[in-house]
Amino acid sequence: MSLEEPLPPRGRCAVHPDLPAGGTCSRCGSFICADCATSVAGLGARLYCRACAARPDVNYLEALRQRYEGRRDGWAWVMGGVTLLLCVGVAAALARWGLRATRQSLFTGVLLLPVPVGVAFFLGQRWARHALLATPLVTAVVAGVLAPDGRFLFFLCAIPGVLTALRIHRDVRNQLFFRLPVPPGMLKVLWNERFNNPMARQASRLGFSALFMPLLAPVAVICGVVALTRVDPKALPPIGRRGQAIAGLVLGLVGPLLWWFVLLPWLSDRLHS
Repeated sequence: MSLEEPLPPRGRCAVHPDLPAGGTCSRCGSFICADCATSVAGLGARLYCRACAARPDVNYLEALRQRYEGRRDGWAWVMGGVTLLLCVGVAAALARWGLRATRQSLFTGVLLLPVPVGVAFFLGQRWARHALLATPLVTAVVAGVLAPDGRFLFFLCAIPGVLTALRIHRDVRNQLFFRLPVPPGMLKVLWNERFNNPMARQASRLGFSALFMPLLAPVAVICGVVALTRVDPKALPPIGRRGQAIAGLVLGLVGPLLWWFVLLPWLSDRLHS
């Protein structure tokens, strides 16, 4: 009579005991099912349980969100400064011309139209983000009513304001200030811009500048070498920008050679001709 060996018990999900586990969390090692398995953007094929995937020490994008959420960005301070300057300028103009309903005082009052939007923007009111898009055009329309001869100039001046407002509206850092939901992909873009091997970005910029100013070439080469040593795709979070580091290094080496063998002989021939 033969005895069958019992099959080893299968692991069960720590959160859903009725479901079989498909793996373990890369951080805490607990069993996770297919529903609980969570990947973190930028960390490859590593899987975590939902609790660990939300931890700032694991999910560097979530840490970035918590770092900037609700905190004023550069655009908020710019809007606050511009609003303050408008108030000071209007106060100075009214002190000169008085509060009489003259054309000058009415035209000066047009500058007060962006003030409520600027104050609300600085205070983090979400409606101000959308109102900022229309404020330059509304100001141009009102100014055109008071001074029809300058209507074209007013609308022409409003175009940079609208373009700047569009840029602010799309800025990820500004969206975090207003506590808007930002997807991981956009957080990854912000992280790449600010924290993903910034030395490599500086190396590429200095390398390009070295083509015009060869004295910057040694700095570009040093930055490129340092940036290359920092590249580590397996780190947490991963450190990249290898291409920019190599570009800065190569341009830093090519810049002086270009000047020595091409540009300087050409300039010498032009001076002696």
